[in-house]
Formats: sequence, C-alpha cells, structure tokens
Amino acid sequence: MVEELPGPVAVIAGGLSHERDVSLASGRNLVRELSALGVEAHAYDFDRNLLHTLERDKVVAALPALHGQFGEDGEIQTLLELISMPFVGSRSRACRVAYDKGTARELLRRDGIPVPDSVGLSAQTFRDIGAAALMEHVMHRLGVRVVVKPARGGSALGVAGVDGLAALPSALVGTYAYCEDALVERFHEGVDVSVVVLETDDGLHSLEPVAIEYEKGHEFDFSARYSAEFVSLSRPDLPEDQIARLGEVARQAHRTLGLRDVSRSDFIVSADGSFVVLETAITPGTTETSVFPFACTLSGTSLGEVARDLLRRAVEAGPPA
Repeated sequence: MVEELPGPVAVIAGGLSHERDVSLASGRNLVRELSALGVEAHAYDFDRNLLHTLERDKVVAALPALHGQFGEDGEIQTLLELISMPFVGSRSRACRVAYDKGTARELLRRDGIPVPDSVGLSAQTFRDIGAAALMEHVMHRLGVRVVVKPARGGSALGVAGVDGLAALPSALVGTYAYCEDALVERFHEGVDVSVVVLETDDGLHSLEPVAIEYEKGHEFDFSARYSAEFVSLSRPDLPEDQIARLGEVARQAHRTLGLRDVSRSDFIVSADGSFVVLETAITPGTTETSVFPFACTLSGTSLGEVARDLLRRAVEAGPPA
C-alpha cells in the first residue's frame, strides 16, 4: 500500500461545459481540502495545454472534477488513458454509458432497479412532428405532472417541472438549449435522497444518505442547488432498514453501470417507502454545498481524506489499462 503520495496530484476542473462554474468551485474545494492534509494538489483547467502541463509537472495521479460534457462523458478519461495517467473515477467506456440518462436507466431497469417511466424526445423530432401531435400522447402515458431534463448533463441545468399540457412545449424548448435530446419523466412525489458510493481497500461501501430539501419554488433551480440560502442537507428521517436498502441499491447501480471509485445515486423516496433512482452521477460535485462533502462528514470522515485515499488507490493501481 502507498503510505504517502509520491508526487504532486492534479485536480482537473473548469472546462467549457455549461457547468464550468460549478466545476471550478468543486476543484477549489478539493484542492483546499487536500492541501490541508499536506497533499501537493494543484488545479488544472481543461484546455489545450492540459496534457503537456500534466506531464511537465510530473503529476502522479489526477482527480477529475469536471462536470457535464468533457468531464462525465468519457472525454477527459480517454485523454488520461491516452497518456497512461493514473486517475480517480470510472474508465471512459463506463462514463459514456452512464452519462446518457436514457441508456443508463434502461440498464438499471433491466437489473431490477426502479427508475421513473420516461419518454425520450429529440429536438429534431419535436420540430418535425410538432408539439400538438406529441404532447397529448406524452401526458397520457406519464400523467399531467412531469419533469423535463436534458438526456445528458447535470446540475439541474435545463431541468423543469411541468404541471399541465400547456406548459410542456416551452419546457422542452428550454431543455433543448442544453442538449439535443430530452427526457420527459413521470413526476414522483417524495423526499430527495442521495447516496454516495465509494470503493475502498475493504470493498464497495455506501456513505450515509443525505436528504436534500429546497426552498419552495426552487426545486428545479440551478442556482439554488449551490446556495445555502435555498437548499438544506440532512440525514433523512427514514427507518434504518430503508436507509440500508437505499445504500444497497446505490451499490447495485454502481456495479450495473460498471463504475469505479466513486458515484452518487439520486433517489426520490415516497411516503409509502417506495423509491425510484433518478440518475447515478459519475463525478459527484464537491462544492461547499454539495452532497458528497456532507455525506463524508455524516460518515465520520472528510472530503479531503476520501479524496486522498482515492488518489492513493489510483497510484497503486498504476497506469489505466
């Protein structure tokens, strides 16, 4: 086992996706946490100089903190594999599968994991077929309350809650500004709960679950998710057997999607105890108001300690195959 990291590590953040600002905040927090533990950690932006500077600086391992395109779609992972750089997180092939919500949900559903009923609609279909011919059929299948979201992406960008047929076309248009493909999913009433899964030397473990509560009217608000004024995090008030079950399903989702090192599964838990998995994130956010750091604290550790251990494991594993 590697007792100390044998050189500097890179936290890769920023990039050019719609989630650049969130990624930069995640990266800053990771560097701060790692540096407090004595780790030589530096932030690197995702730009044309990245590969050269990683090699020039003799970085021993990388921790991608890129969200959305280029970070969770397999691109940064492909580049790190190309230069044989040890890194934290899932391999490029698994990222490509998990990043597409429609594909990932089908895999989860086949493995017996409950997911919301949904319909995928591309911008091209929406334009060619027309809203009038589609909307009534979508609502008939899914109900009048639905959620519209990009098929690829995160951080609630392009996500909208819809109550009634008349509001659906404009919600779709808003979503298409972020992605050419949209998911329209059945709305599930309940508590938002997220479970972070970690791979350690002792196997796959779930951290304590985190309940997320948004101020009324901000449930689908991008900015609210990163403002302590509009969001509160806590341990969910659920029976222990239910909490254990959520952890079990989060680990199952991690395995089903072929992920590595870390993931975060987001649930809606209804009052009757039933639940659905909304998505399993490849690169959980690490901002000061993100679920991941809070889950670490609830579990008796810290984001810095977890990140350091994951980086050590990456160094031990060596260059990606």
